Amino acid sequence: MTLLMLSCIILTGRISDWDHYTHFGGVSDILIEDSSVIGATSGGVIFGSIEFGSIVWDSTWTCPGNLAHSDARCLARDSFGNLWIGTNGGGIDVGLVSGGVQHYGQLEGLPISLAINCILPDTTIWVGTTEGLCSRELGYFEVWTEFTTGGGLPSDIINCVASVDSGLFVGTSDGLVMLRSGQHPGQPGSWLKYPAVANIIVQDILVAGDTVWAASTDALYYLADGQDWKLDSSYPGSYPISLASFNGLLAVGGKGDVAIFDGSQWTSGSGGVGTQMVQAISWISVDSLAIGQYSNYTVNRASGNGVGIGTLNSWTSSWPQGAPSNDLYAVDVDSRNDVWVTSNRRGAAVYSEYGWVGFINELSSANQVFACLADHSGGVFVAPWHYGVTWLDWKGTPDRSDDVFLNLNSGNSGLLNDQITDMAISPTGEVWFAQEAYWQTPSEPSGVCRLSWTPGQTETASWKTFEPSDGLPSGDVRSVEATLSPLVAWMGTREGLVKGNIQTGQVLLALGTGDGLPSEDIQALAVSRDGRLFIGTTGGLVFLNIANETITDVEQVKGNVSMLCFDNLSCLWAASGEGLFRIYPDGTIEEYNIVNSPLQSLDIRNAACDSDNGFLYIVTDHGLWKLTLEQGMSGSIETAAVYPNPFIPGDGQVLGVAGLPDEVFDIRLFDLTGKLVYESLSQHRNAFSWDGYDIDGNPAASGTYIVRITQSGADRFIKLAIVR
Repeated sequence: MTLLMLSCIILTGRISDWDHYTHFGGVSDILIEDSSVIGATSGGVIFGSIEFGSIVWDSTWTCPGNLAHSDARCLARDSFGNLWIGTNGGGIDVGLVSGGVQHYGQLEGLPISLAINCILPDTTIWVGTTEGLCSRELGYFEVWTEFTTGGGLPSDIINCVASVDSGLFVGTSDGLVMLRSGQHPGQPGSWLKYPAVANIIVQDILVAGDTVWAASTDALYYLADGQDWKLDSSYPGSYPISLASFNGLLAVGGKGDVAIFDGSQWTSGSGGVGTQMVQAISWISVDSLAIGQYSNYTVNRASGNGVGIGTLNSWTSSWPQGAPSNDLYAVDVDSRNDVWVTSNRRGAAVYSEYGWVGFINELSSANQVFACLADHSGGVFVAPWHYGVTWLDWKGTPDRSDDVFLNLNSGNSGLLNDQITDMAISPTGEVWFAQEAYWQTPSEPSGVCRLSWTPGQTETASWKTFEPSDGLPSGDVRSVEATLSPLVAWMGTREGLVKGNIQTGQVLLALGTGDGLPSEDIQALAVSRDGRLFIGTTGGLVFLNIANETITDVEQVKGNVSMLCFDNLSCLWAASGEGLFRIYPDGTIEEYNIVNSPLQSLDIRNAACDSDNGFLYIVTDHGLWKLTLEQGMSGSIETAAVYPNPFIPGDGQVLGVAGLPDEVFDIRLFDLTGKLVYESLSQHRNAFSWDGYDIDGNPAASGTYIVRITQSGADRFIKLAIVR
């Protein structure tokens, strides 16, 4: 294996804009002020007003923008009217009454993770984090942990705080304690422990008159004046999370239900809540509540039903329009340049001129939708894991009456099984499916399938398969990449890489660690315009020179390389746990991470390029990002460009054309004396490439050249530098 030494640039690069599309339905906290509603969601902060029993949403704060991080977890209003916002990874942002936002992070003393669970802005600002309890009296936060309190705190994970005359109640992941009023947190004797509520996960604390209530993950407790903590065995729920009181009424939000206590008896209901966690609850009036919800099945509160208005079994829920979820898996751009994304728990959605249009009930399943592929006809394949694949012929409007949906599975098609991990499409329209066996039935057929059909007409479908019996080293196929041949594809498995002919079952090439792969667990594949195959593995990134079958290591991209995608300028985008990398044709690498870009995590699952407009879309566990690149492929003759410029032939580069319609054009290359060096007539934008050899078959020398592009009777002249 040879080693490719590349220059690595760590900077914000040549991306002009980072647009973030998030989901606002996973709500962690709500603040009701008269008729206004403010919600802290995993996509940002939402602002609305209550009108006639429902919410009209006015605006949102997210990142990049007003917040340092989009995953907002708690809200509080101080005595001056400032809005305090705690985020899960970005510290604290304060919306000032005077205007603007003030940020508190590590420089102000907050713990390194900047994960904020609760805020109490009193004379002392108290902040509960995942790394201790913070207090701020002057301009700097002090952090109190199990260690610095001498065991006074039972856990460093602080979920909730509440103030009373006698001190500060602190709910943690391992019990509830009180910091006595006026006592220093650093002294063990300053803390009052309660054996009755020790070793429980305290989710919320509420002071209502002479009674203090504590919600844990399995029970509800209360502390009456002059007594010890007691278990409320009459509470009808099983998982209390949030508490609110009003005029002697106590409301408790739980796992799929809400309960109300009037001082003598409980009334509960679960209608309309379903699988939602009622993480926040607040009274609007004596007969109306607001609840903040997120789905019980999502990770990091990535999606949910937003804010509900109502009581017990009658709720009206809504959230501002946005992405279907923040926990996204796949993305692709269709022939209309509409953007399709798939999610972990909320199916698929498309973003178009109509905003977001979601697809949940139309799919065979809305869960774990790992793969998405737009075909040449305008249709889209969406693959929920363990449920085959759904082909959607969406007509481009919110009206569904003329849409077509076909659900294909191992029972009604030629699929080997129902677990599709990746898809690819060949230049002639054949669709390739990478599949793996279900974990409960590991002996079921698995491998690669290829579908040839007239899109939407199942009677024309022809299926071919490539399995371990044909030479695959493993039936667990993680990635597939089509070639120019409709019969041949690259197949990346858990135990090596294969190039196979699906018609004959012939293995044309097989590669493993003995051939130079850093790992045989292949995660992603991508073919460059000059024919190199880039291979993302759990051990790093390499590329295969197909002509001489040599493997070269891309040294700077290490770790589990789970995503590869070429943009319209032949730059390769690669994602690993260490960063998002853009590799230019000349070998330059730009690295994007959570420090030098707006990215909020490096859990990057998939990417797709809108070549016409020069956009790169990436999906993450924090929503969809749109990156605006330097140059789109479409345009007019006046915006035509050649790339890369300067051009280094013989170093894995081919020359391309961008910025003009994908219609027939002529291209000619002249030296400065006017001599014709190269010409290519009647080309199409997406098919043109030049390897640097002149019309006589000799390498064009280093120097400056003039490129003439002719399309529809108009000319454009461009200077090109060739470097050897």
